[in-house]
Amino acid sequence: MKSQLNSSVPSMIFTEDLKTVIHTCEDNPEDIDLCVQMMKRFHKQNEQLRFGTFVFGPVAMRLFYYLKKQDMMIGFYKDPEFEGFFDQLKSYYLSMDLSFKNAMYQEVVDAFEVLKTKQLAETKFPREAVVLTTGACYKLNTPESFQMATDLVTQAREARVTILRKALAFVVALALRQNKPDFALEILSSFDRFNNASAINLKLEALGQLGRLHDAFDILRRVTDQDVPVQSRVRGEICQTTLDSIQKAVDSAADKELSHIFEQLCRSLKESNSITNQTIDDLVCLPITPRTFPREIDNFSGRQRSNFPDQPFKSRERSFGGEGDKPFGANSGFPQRRRRFAGLSEEY
Repeated sequence: MKSQLNSSVPSMIFTEDLKTVIHTCEDNPEDIDLCVQMMKRFHKQNEQLRFGTFVFGPVAMRLFYYLKKQDMMIGFYKDPEFEGFFDQLKSYYLSMDLSFKNAMYQEVVDAFEVLKTKQLAETKFPREAVVLTTGACYKLNTPESFQMATDLVTQAREARVTILRKALAFVVALALRQNKPDFALEILSSFDRFNNASAINLKLEALGQLGRLHDAFDILRRVTDQDVPVQSRVRGEICQTTLDSIQKAVDSAADKELSHIFEQLCRSLKESNSITNQTIDDLVCLPITPRTFPREIDNFSGRQRSNFPDQPFKSRERSFGGEGDKPFGANSGFPQRRRRFAGLSEEY
């Protein structure tokens, strides 16, 4: 590979050559430099082609993500020799995610600004990028980042783009850090289902800052007194830091009755093991858990099981027929229908 790059006569870099270099690259300067130079040569020779080229952007980004080269990943977008090479959403996601993990929050925001101008998926507000950007704004915790986060949510809603609840949770938590509990409650009202620990603690924190203790107590009662099916229950994980914040509001109210009610609620929460040592920051920054959809899968082929697994094959065929082995519709004037057996898509 080195000879191809150093040759006086430029030689073609084929797709398989670059695949091999990327997948065998080790964490040393020589291998990394060879990989970058071959990527540049490959991109230059193929930039005039419109069809048939392998998209290397996400593959290369996964390599540098694995090697934790976030500075190089950021530099790729600024390098004119890579113009268009990394124009894929996954490439941006990988770069933004690694920057977030390394506390390079301003770089996440800058990458999102570039991504908006690209409109790679025909949208300025890709869902995963919005989550990472609002998370970066939350970590920056400045008036400017708060303004950017609120503008981002407002513009995305005006564009009728779906906003993940994780992104809204970041904006709410940032609003609380910026002492804007009224704005936090307004955002919380947009949650479709109010049954997760992050939303509960954020709302309790906002109500405590506003001094709306009776409303906060009602939520705590919903956690301790739940006589409803499991599917409808509120997930009862109240942060100790949230209770400490409400305690300050109770002390400021200087009301013995409120203090007594709060003590009883705290006792009930402890008895039901509903108090966690996690902070709101811990809950908000938890990674998104992908949803799983259980399916009945055949142990041998991986296909979905038939509704009649114990029925002999011939009787299955007859179960679709009219008389004996005569297929349904043969003499009835109806069009012949495709039949499926045991979950197979082949026609018999």
